[in-house]
Amino acid sequence: MPIDDTKLSREYRILRRRGKFRLFTAMTMPAAWFAGLRIDEIHDKICITSLPGGWRTQNPFKTMYWAVQGMGAELATGAVPFAISRSMSEKLRMFVVGTDAKFIKRAKGRITFTCDEVMKARQAIEESMRSGESVEVDLISIGRDKIGETVSEWIFKWNFLVIDRS
Repeated sequence: MPIDDTKLSREYRILRRRGKFRLFTAMTMPAAWFAGLRIDEIHDKICITSLPGGWRTQNPFKTMYWAVQGMGAELATGAVPFAISRSMSEKLRMFVVGTDAKFIKRAKGRITFTCDEVMKARQAIEESMRSGESVEVDLISIGRDKIGETVSEWIFKWNFLVIDRS
């Protein structure tokens, strides 16, 4: 059965609602909740997440801790597949099987992470539906500061497998 685009649009709307997303993170990802991770934009073409600067996300050098950046970058690549999984009748197994990061500049203040290749995730999921096999795809997330300068670049290798529930 194909991905239900009506349900997918509803899932995007739910994830964009700050209150619902904060409750979701508090219940399922407490570190993300504590850090103040949020989804700023999500749809079929792009996902943008962000994290505030400050004491909850900083390291001793007063810049954003690399692992906190990783959390924001991973969500930018994983939120769309997560929404897709909630819009399907089949079960989607998804997990990160590899990552690579490059740090370009000190991350200070609110940092946004953009993944504009989310369509690759949908294509991989649809390929897994057709083949019944797991499919791996690399998704890139770019972290930028408030003036738009790149602070970090992330590549997450996702593995997707669609499993028939029957």
